[in-house]
Amino acid sequence: MQWGQIKTLFIISFLLLDLFLLMQLWANQENEIIQEVSETTLEEELNTQNIDISEVPAEAPAVTFLTMQPGGFTDQQLEGVRSKENQQVNVYNDRLLESTLEEPVDIDKENIQEEISDIVPFSNRYSYWGWDEEESTALFFQKTNNRTIYYNRGGLLMIRTEDGQMTGYTATLLEEAPDTESTEMGQELVSPMDVVSLLYNNGYLEENDKIEDMTVGYYSLVNLEPGEENGYQVFAPTWRVSVGGEYYFVHATNGQILTNDTGDFIQTVTEAYSSQFNSGTPEPVEQQEEETEE
Repeated sequence: MQWGQIKTLFIISFLLLDLFLLMQLWANQENEIIQEVSETTLEEELNTQNIDISEVPAEAPAVTFLTMQPGGFTDQQLEGVRSKENQQVNVYNDRLLESTLEEPVDIDKENIQEEISDIVPFSNRYSYWGWDEEESTALFFQKTNNRTIYYNRGGLLMIRTEDGQMTGYTATLLEEAPDTESTEMGQELVSPMDVVSLLYNNGYLEENDKIEDMTVGYYSLVNLEPGEENGYQVFAPTWRVSVGGEYYFVHATNGQILTNDTGDFIQTVTEAYSSQFNSGTPEPVEQQEEETEE
């Protein structure tokens, strides 16, 4: 092949490459323009509806998937329980702890997190979720990496109450599973404004609403039975959005809107725990006798 023909082929190849790169640049700019117009249109529509989004964060945090498994209570935690008076404590299947107070204790709903710390020595592992009047139960969800694991019976503290008094509690804990990885660990999270758009377009945001808080925690669609051995759970980063006292959850990688009813959750968990109580052999956590000086 003559040099002139080779040179012509090179020129044509470079021209095609330049054309391809130009088309890619144009497509990217067009997508950015469409996204900007879309966000502007959404904000204008929200403004028309007087929906306050001033508390919506500017961007999504860097939160990865989390792999956990049912965990037991450490000797230190059990030692803390032993040191408490007025409690009869049993542990079922090394995983499920149940305590009954011999004498009920007055509880202030407005200050419950601090008050139960004197009764539940490991209560700092949980964050307070709310008080369900119908079920007479205060609900706490386990925390990890300074983020809350929502609605999972494997990492839960339930305070039983009666007439405003605490009568006992039930607790489970999750622990990080060793040597496990998720293939989606580095996946980009759904942006805050995309979450707002999803909630608005699905009817969860209405005129005069205000988004009061928006944060990322963890959520799993699977609930392992308390006491189940070697069960791994993958928890996905999940947006929790607070609107007018209601909470909405949005899967932070695929945009799925998740719903939960606290009362139904408590009933389901109570039934699951009851089956453990009935099938398992409890291991009493005996209070240590105080040493006396001779």
